[in-house]
Amino acid sequence: MKTRVGLYVDLSEIALLDLVKQSDQHAFQELYNRYSSKLYGNILRMTKSNDSADDILQVVFVRIWENRLTINTDRSFKSYIYQITQNAVFDSFRKKARDRALLSVTAREREERETRESPTEQWLSEKDDKAVLKKAVDQLPPRRREIYQLCKLEGYSYDQVSELLGISTSTVNDHIVKASKTLKEYLQYTHYYIPALFFLFF
Repeated sequence: MKTRVGLYVDLSEIALLDLVKQSDQHAFQELYNRYSSKLYGNILRMTKSNDSADDILQVVFVRIWENRLTINTDRSFKSYIYQITQNAVFDSFRKKARDRALLSVTAREREERETRESPTEQWLSEKDDKAVLKKAVDQLPPRRREIYQLCKLEGYSYDQVSELLGISTSTVNDHIVKASKTLKEYLQYTHYYIPALFFLFF
């Protein structure tokens, strides 16, 4: 005779989701069992980090549980959970970007500032650099900004971003070319087109 937990293994996905919506934790555990392994593999392929994959997988299922009442069983749950996963990966990328202070100048550039005769006139302060860089990137359309950040600031290859976003590498390249042109024009217009910014962007 099957245990109560064992009975969930034979349930259809819709029946399982209905129970999850009723806050049935055994049903939620079965949902985790069905999807966690494949999701983990996809996340690991995108992040290249076991620790990040573990953390993001946990975030995905926490979000599903928190939003269980809004799950629409008439729609593909597979598409729903993969969208949540992709969003969680993007959130992780953005957090890493902030944590690593991607818009700060390099140590070499700071040393160069100190050796110049008029650093105040010739160079922006690190704080100003960050503000200018952030404002320049913010000029980009959302999708282009996302692609630019992944390629130029996060260091992901065109192939990785292509796979992550489900677009061709030529599309990635087109966004990068157009983003670089926009940023260059913006920095020239605002008179901030200086070596420190050039190094970070181009």
